[in-house]
Amino acid sequence: MSLQEATTTTTDDAFTKAVESNNLQALISHLKSNPSSIPNLTNAQLTSIFDAIEVATAETDENTVNKRAIEDATLISATSSSSKGSNADVEFRSLDRVRSQMTQLYQLLREGGQLNVFGAIGRKPPSSSKFATPEGPIYPTMGSKIITPNLLEQITGMEMINLTPRPTNLLLYGGAALAVLEGILSLYLHINFNLLVFCTLLLALLDQVLVSGAVFETGLRMVLPEMKTRITKHEAGHFLCAYLLGCPVEGVVLSTWAALQDGRFGGRSTRAVSAGTSYYDLDLSEQISGMKPLTRESIDRYSIIVMGGIAAEAVEFGRADGGAGDEEALVRFLRSLNPRGGNAVKSWSPELIRNQARFGATEAVLLLKEYKPCYDALVDALERGGDLGNCIVAIENAAKKEGLGWLPKPFGMVLDEGEHGKWIPIEESDMMSSTNGNSLAMDGSNVDPTSTNGETNGVPTYGEDPITSTEHFLQKYREEMEQKLASIDQKLDELDRKSD
Repeated sequence: MSLQEATTTTTDDAFTKAVESNNLQALISHLKSNPSSIPNLTNAQLTSIFDAIEVATAETDENTVNKRAIEDATLISATSSSSKGSNADVEFRSLDRVRSQMTQLYQLLREGGQLNVFGAIGRKPPSSSKFATPEGPIYPTMGSKIITPNLLEQITGMEMINLTPRPTNLLLYGGAALAVLEGILSLYLHINFNLLVFCTLLLALLDQVLVSGAVFETGLRMVLPEMKTRITKHEAGHFLCAYLLGCPVEGVVLSTWAALQDGRFGGRSTRAVSAGTSYYDLDLSEQISGMKPLTRESIDRYSIIVMGGIAAEAVEFGRADGGAGDEEALVRFLRSLNPRGGNAVKSWSPELIRNQARFGATEAVLLLKEYKPCYDALVDALERGGDLGNCIVAIENAAKKEGLGWLPKPFGMVLDEGEHGKWIPIEESDMMSSTNGNSLAMDGSNVDPTSTNGETNGVPTYGEDPITSTEHFLQKYREEMEQKLASIDQKLDELDRKSD
């Protein structure tokens, strides 16, 4: 055996040992020591790396703010603020060792040319890329972040109602049907009706307490088989949005039974979710913990990922059924960001929250359409029961086949013009170097040529504070709509008087 062959065998053995032990730090050390091996990794080796990530993150007992629900964001904010200025340990619990290692692995594979669409949106291009680093993050839209309902329809081709989760009456209808069935059984079998109702309520309570409603969910899926497809495509929307925005995905579950077996989604110790996607955003973690100033880019990333499930359902089925919980999560998250310490952002009013939801939905729809082959491949992998590695390999293979990669320029520009705003496709906006005398930064904020980049309300910006300008526009938009409604009411009153 030659020296080269012996070295290769030793290297392969070290890689295999690190993967089999789910030792992420050993994998990082191996890839850093052998950077030339990254481009030559096979699909099987890539899958094994992500399998190790999935196992390692599932076994860690650290909590993370980056799960979709972010149920404890308010508590985290309060804890971080109270720790400041004291000798207390201000280390944020979500910044745990395993997830930091996971982030490093994703970045190493990206820089090594294996993950070509990871971080394709809103992130700097890989160092090996032919693209120059832009001034700011590139999203599908640039310019203003104010998305009115009319503008959303113009950009996405969808009405606002399509991106609004449809209220469900399944529990009401199911309860009514069950009551009728119990009434029939009571009449024919001569069983006390009240006893049947009591037993039913007891079983439902036990189902919820012991297995988080998994039995009820199973019955519901049997009655509505299309429910499984909707859930899969919904979670695929979250998964792909997080992946494209450069947030490492650590796992996904598509049923309550699966969530009960996975500590990242509740497990058996707490209330499990019915389906979910767990990802990690290192920047957001550091900013929420108070280690760094909170940025609008991090808020935008979270908003797009949360609205990704609703956007996926709207694109695939024409209307979103699920996602009410996602909207609630976004509202809780933004409200938890209201003034706290030196890094406080401007208060998120209801108008600002609704606008941010529309912004996130708009961006999610556009990127899901642009990377549709990746989305379809991901859905197929999930439907076949693929694990994390299978899903990521499917995404990357589809991207390679279709020539998809890092997004070098947005699809168009949003301007604060007229009553509802204006959308200019990139063919037109590409020739525009300035708007109203102000240059336009890549992050979409208008930049006064005489000003320098700085902070507004503790939030680093590329120029004008986007939150303040958004609130001003929305207030003006609301006043205009109220005036129009008042005018319509007046005309209706005049017509009524004439008819009398």
